[in-house]
Amino acid sequence: MRTITRGLAALVCGLAFLLAAGLPAPAAAATGGCRLVAVPVTLAGQKVTLRGTLCRPSGAEPAALQLLLAGATFDQTYWLTPGDAHAKPYVTYMTDAGYAVLALDRPGSGLSDRPPAADADLGSEVDAVHQVVGLLRAGRVDGHAYLRLIGVGHSFGSSVLVTDAARNGDLDAVVATGFVHSVGPKLDELNQDIVPAAGDPVLGLTRPPAGYLTTKPGTRAGLFLDAADASPAMPAVIELTKATMTSGEQATLAEAGDPAVSGAVHVPVFVAVGQHDDLFCNGPYLQCTDAAAVKTWESWFYPAEARLETYVLAGAGHALNLHRNAADLFAAVRAWLGGLSH
Repeated sequence: MRTITRGLAALVCGLAFLLAAGLPAPAAAATGGCRLVAVPVTLAGQKVTLRGTLCRPSGAEPAALQLLLAGATFDQTYWLTPGDAHAKPYVTYMTDAGYAVLALDRPGSGLSDRPPAADADLGSEVDAVHQVVGLLRAGRVDGHAYLRLIGVGHSFGSSVLVTDAARNGDLDAVVATGFVHSVGPKLDELNQDIVPAAGDPVLGLTRPPAGYLTTKPGTRAGLFLDAADASPAMPAVIELTKATMTSGEQATLAEAGDPAVSGAVHVPVFVAVGQHDDLFCNGPYLQCTDAAAVKTWESWFYPAEARLETYVLAGAGHALNLHRNAADLFAAVRAWLGGLSH
């Protein structure tokens, strides 16, 4: 109960700020087809409940379900936040396009339970996602059995989904945003700006356990956004809606970058990055100038069965969905998914 109360309080605060900033409320608050769901899993030998927002389109049976996982220090709010006052968030865009979506909080983030920090790492989260996929296919999450599941991730969420596809082969396709096999000039800055969440003015009120981490106050815009392509309100929004990551995640962040992982993915993969994602692009290896440059580089890491396609969101930083032109990315993902069914 304390986990639910804590998470709902944070979500309400986020909604209030978005409204005060002149941005529309996230889809979960306004769309009749959305509901909070709780999914029990076993993580590192203990029972943990993951929570998220599941939305279904009105009318016909959905084309597929998209399982959405945000990156470290983000939670489901990432998928529910529009880039500006005139935009749709990812969840609304895709439900309007006929997809069901589940924006799921990873273990230890958002509304989900908080296991010991060392237990929430890449491997255990991959195991948890594998269990969630099985429950979705069996109709044991919301009463609907989803026959086609697409993993859509951002940053560390992409790492989890790519690794799940490699190890378990239980996704029909993967959309990996903010995830490439490279490093950028701001990656060291990000590492230096990760601090204990207990002392954070936003998250400290929720009493994060030992080993729960977040970004230093005032650093998120410089790390995750491109100022020229983001709404003036967005830096404050992402500070208020920041989430935690764990020491276990921090210790295993690089594991998904092992070429042996992506080399074992045998379902279609769509990789998308921001042109100005200086955490993972524009360093000594990969210049994210255009989709062709990204495809040339990333093709070294995926097998032919992945049928790799790539996309670069012009002007955007690492948090692609939170830029004013995010709808261009959403349209590209929708077009790619539509092409898979033909």
